[in-house]
Amino acid sequence: MAKSGLELINAKTGELIEDVIFRLNGELYNPGDTGFKGTFNFKNNEARKQNIRIYRPSDDDAPKPEHPEFGEYAFGISEGRKFSKDFADEDPEFSKGDYYKYWYKLCCHLGQDTNIIYNQKRRRITQIKEFEVMCQGSHTSISKFMKECFKKGFISELKFRKIKVFIANPKYVLNGNKIPKLLYNLFVALETDINEDDSVGESTPITKEGLQEP
Repeated sequence: MAKSGLELINAKTGELIEDVIFRLNGELYNPGDTGFKGTFNFKNNEARKQNIRIYRPSDDDAPKPEHPEFGEYAFGISEGRKFSKDFADEDPEFSKGDYYKYWYKLCCHLGQDTNIIYNQKRRRITQIKEFEVMCQGSHTSISKFMKECFKKGFISELKFRKIKVFIANPKYVLNGNKIPKLLYNLFVALETDINEDDSVGESTPITKEGLQEP
């Protein structure tokens, strides 16, 4: 097994497993079918069962190296955990309890593998006032909520092809198992600004040309 560059380890004992056979679940896959492929999403040189994807080469959901709009993906940001009321890595620690309610509503409308925020009609939100309808809050409350999200780096905005979009920080929530580096870098740049100046206000729109890969 080691000659292939792949070692299988018993997760409980840490022992190396020799002479391994991979078998597809007969309840999910027809044993007579052939032609399946798999991808492993490794972190620290390890990949658990939930980080393995099985697909046909012709499937529409086969892994794609780039997003059609935003380019190359960054993988392994949050181990593919979709949004629930548990935070992916960190609790945003909002200053007011009501803000968690707004955040939950917002996180239920994220585009898969982009974290771009959509409205109830599955159209990308392009103006802050649209959050008042989606989050069901007053103009004053939502304005203060969004200001805190910008200031603390929970949300950033990008003016892409002359249209503004809003993106949730994958550090706190991620719909999917990857995100374009272009969008991921928004938060890398923003976190640097916040560390340098704790009084940072709303994020400045960033263009694709102004970003570098992490």
